[in-house]
Amino acid sequence: MYALTVLDHSALAAFRSEHPWLDFPDAISEVCIYFDDNGGPTRLTALEEGSDGKVMPADVNRFGIDTVLSLIRYAPQGTAEVEECPEERTVWALLESLPVADGTRPLDDVEAERATALQGAYETLHGIALDKLRALRDAVRNPREMQRLSDAVASLPARLEQVDEAHKSFFMEVDLWRLVAVLRDELAMPADYEMMATGEDRLPSRETIEMAETNALSGPVIQALFELSPVAFSISSIGQKSSRYVRVNQAYLDLVGKTWDEIRGSEMVASGVVSGSEARAERLMLLDRDGGYAGMRGEIRHSSGEVVPVMISARRISVAGQLYDFEVLQRASDD
Repeated sequence: MYALTVLDHSALAAFRSEHPWLDFPDAISEVCIYFDDNGGPTRLTALEEGSDGKVMPADVNRFGIDTVLSLIRYAPQGTAEVEECPEERTVWALLESLPVADGTRPLDDVEAERATALQGAYETLHGIALDKLRALRDAVRNPREMQRLSDAVASLPARLEQVDEAHKSFFMEVDLWRLVAVLRDELAMPADYEMMATGEDRLPSRETIEMAETNALSGPVIQALFELSPVAFSISSIGQKSSRYVRVNQAYLDLVGKTWDEIRGSEMVASGVVSGSEARAERLMLLDRDGGYAGMRGEIRHSSGEVVPVMISARRISVAGQLYDFEVLQRASDD
């Protein structure tokens, strides 16, 4: 989804009245200012009415820098809206359905299937980017700008593995870079590892759990720091829908009122400790996308039934070629 502010006909009439020196064209009937996740302006679009009364996209490059800056400053006078991004929904749905390495198939087969799925998603975004850049090119009248956009169209790589920082500006211009970057980064990462359940109880085998513990806590110094820290630590597998406890320290057990035998190898949400909320889904998304986050508020449930507010920081770590989610939890104040 994109956050934007719309300056409609009445808002633009007020803008012209307050900025007469800009000589803002009367034919412009609407201006949209788009913002990124941090609230910064990312792009500006406009519509204009032709002499025949038809509404068409306007070339905002002819506004001039003073006019563009004034429109951005005037954005609070417009109407805040949210624009749906179907491409974003498609990408996140794909990431949630990517195959995982669970030991039932050769890893090379899993990686090949992932790469094919990611390339397919990129081809969709690539086609959308081409269409948008061509539309921008067809709307401008400046020969230099037309050539720049033609060069951008010719420069878009056809393969996901060819995407690098040199292509960032092309995708940013059509608001697709964040999605392309997610696919590119996912392609560079190994397949998620999910501990397979065995037997009728559908719990991972003890051998699988012990192997994960050994990998995650390799090294005596790391193990000592982990066990002796007064801060709650948790290490889990990274299965999107079945993250399982690999190891926690005593501070974590004290925080949740459980013993290790009670939660060892358990799915985190099913254990009753972790809440499967939208906030947790957002934290998992940040781990997938950015490799970590810091100081996010969450909740866990104590064995007594008390809901405990916590501040959580996490990193996705690789140990012995295996990926884990490492969380640090501290009890949060109620205010």
